[in-house]
Amino acid sequence: MKFAKEIIGLMAPYPGREFKMADLVRAATGARELTIKERTAARQGVLRAVTALIDHGQVLRRPSRPGVRNAAVYRWKSAT
Repeated sequence: MKFAKEIIGLMAPYPGREFKMADLVRAATGARELTIKERTAARQGVLRAVTALIDHGQVLRRPSRPGVRNAAVYRWKSAT
C-alpha cells in the first residue's frame, strides 16, 4: 500500500478523531498542489489503504448522512 504509512502516521496518534477523505489525501501527498489526475490517483490509493485498514479492524468508517454526498469520515479504532 503506497499511502498506508502516511495514513497510519496521521490517524494512530488521535484514536477518537474523525478524518475526512480530503484530510487523508492531503496528509498522504504532503499537502502539495496536485493536478486533477494526480489527485484522483492519490484518492484511489488512500481509499485502498483505508479499506485494507477497515478490513483489518484498525479503522472505523462512519457513513455519510442520507442526502449528503461525500461526507463519510474515518477514525482510528481505540485500543481500549
